[in-house]
Amino acid sequence: MENYDIARIAEETGLTPHTLRYYEKEALVPEVPRDAGGRRRYSDRHLRVLKFVNALRATGMPIRQIKRYLALYEEGDSTWQARLDLLEAHRSDVQRQLASVKSNLRIIEAKISSYRSADA
Repeated sequence: MENYDIARIAEETGLTPHTLRYYEKEALVPEVPRDAGGRRRYSDRHLRVLKFVNALRATGMPIRQIKRYLALYEEGDSTWQARLDLLEAHRSDVQRQLASVKSNLRIIEAKISSYRSADA
């Protein structure tokens, strides 16, 4: 089992130390133990959770919804359907956002193409 300090976990997750401390304060990561010097010591489990939370945040899931998911996870196997429903709803939201971004990208590409044609 790997043991990470805050700088290493920040490097592994792409999150800043400030964000890591915020996530800990907001209970978006399991309690992080500290060494004798008071420094945070993250485990492989913390790394997995942080990568998952980061993916949810990067795709627009609100913190309150992530907290809901994590609370359901902590309740155990009896909540798998509720967790699945929550993730499927989020996936649908992400798919809608992605379709919108693709549509807007096509508009931008058309404008670029018109500038390039005018330059020729």
